Formats: sequence, structure tokens, C-alpha cells
Amino acid sequence: MVVKSNSLFNQQLYEQKLTTSWIGHSFVFFEEIDSTNSYAKVADSSIVSEGSVILAEAQTAGHGQYRRKWETRAGENLTFSLVLNPKNPDRLTILTLACASAIYDLVQKLIPSAGVALKWPNDVLIDGKKTAGILTETVFNGNELEKVIVGIGLNVNQVSFEDELRDKATSLAESAGKVSSREQILAELLSRIEYNYQRWVMRDVELIREINTKIIGFGDWVSLEVDGMQLPDVYKFLGMNEFGSLQVLNKDLEVNTFSYEQVRVKVG
Repeated sequence: MVVKSNSLFNQQLYEQKLTTSWIGHSFVFFEEIDSTNSYAKVADSSIVSEGSVILAEAQTAGHGQYRRKWETRAGENLTFSLVLNPKNPDRLTILTLACASAIYDLVQKLIPSAGVALKWPNDVLIDGKKTAGILTETVFNGNELEKVIVGIGLNVNQVSFEDELRDKATSLAESAGKVSSREQILAELLSRIEYNYQRWVMRDVELIREINTKIIGFGDWVSLEVDGMQLPDVYKFLGMNEFGSLQVLNKDLEVNTFSYEQVRVKVG
């Protein structure tokens, strides 16, 4: 039986649990805001610097990829944005999936029996249901990259969802049968993200190999949908390359590369 928990996020407990070197030490909390990503985009650097985490109990205009609304209940989940300042604006698909991979690893540790998987390009699923989504956005000052904002929504203790999401969404609590400390979850997740971020900065090829093995359809023959249009053939899904582009093998044994995110991988 799952017992619900809807207390406000305890920042003091979070700080006690935090073990990162730099990510998450600057922390901004809102009980309600339109969007943590939107706030991070315009916040002054004296308030929001590299490694800052902006967390909100409720977002009135929170959204994921393609502007889809992200449903979350105050006091039950984690909805936050992480501010990063990489030197280059490239390979952001890898960064997004590196953060998703950190969630994957954490879920596997917490719920060893769960069927965890990544869904291209930015979701984490448990037993086929969405548990987390990531939205990575950039801010430029002229032609210069000012900051990268990684928005993360992770269903932690929410156990009921709106009708249209009931068969599509789940949470850690629903999968584990018990509630978790959101403060502990966030602290440990940021530690894993910090580790993967450093590997991303160093262009660690092994990171990409690890991520690829976690993506649904990797190594299988799949269908592709590009910009909303399904391609007529099937392709062998090779994962992503060192630039973050999706690669597939067609029936003529030629490698096709897609360098943008508007690609959906469909298995079966």
C-alpha cells in the first residue's frame, strides 16, 4: 500500500544529503512559479549561476518537449531546472540523455525489479510508463552561448494521474509501493548528473555506449517517425553517435543519420 506524502520540500534536509562538488549548492525554491526553465532563462547571474538548481513545488506553465504540459502535484514530485555553462552549444542531445541516464541508474538502484528504459530523445520509463521527462534549452547572448538549462520532471510520490495519463505515467512510489524522500532522491540524482556531466564535457565515448544500451529499440529493427511523418521502411536502430545524432541502418545496409530531435523511434 502506498502512503501519500505532500509536505513541502525540506531544503535543510536536502543540503545535509547533498554530496556533489558544485551542482546544487546554489538552490532556489518556489512554492509556485510558471516554469523553472523560464525563470532560469532570465534570472540574474548573481542569483542563478552554473550549477544552480531551481525547484518548484508547482508550475503553472510547466511543459516538456513540443510544449506538452507536464502534470505534477505539489509536494509529491520533483520539478526543477539545472543551469550549466558549457563552452559549446553542440552535443546537447547527449547531455539530455546523460541526465536521463542518471535517473535510469538511480531508479535501478532504488527499485531493482523495475523495468527501466530510456525513450529517445528525453524520457525515462518504468515498465513502459513515463516517469521522468527532460527539456534542455539554451540561452544565447548574440552568437555566444550564455547558459544551458536542463529542466527535469521526475514523478516521485504521485500515485494517481489524470485520465489521459493513467495508462501512460507512473512514479517511483507506484513502482516501489512506498514513498521516497524527495530530498534524498534529488541529492543523489544531482550527484549522478554531476558525474555524467563531467564525462560529457570530457567527451567520454563510453558514456555514449552506456546510454545507447539503455534506449528502447537499440539494436532492433524499428520504425521511424520524422517531423510527424512515419517513414515507410524499417531500420536497425544503432543509437546515437559521438555528436548526438541518431543513427540507423537501412535495408540496403547504409547508415542514415538524423541530427535533430524530431525523430521518434517505434518498436514493433
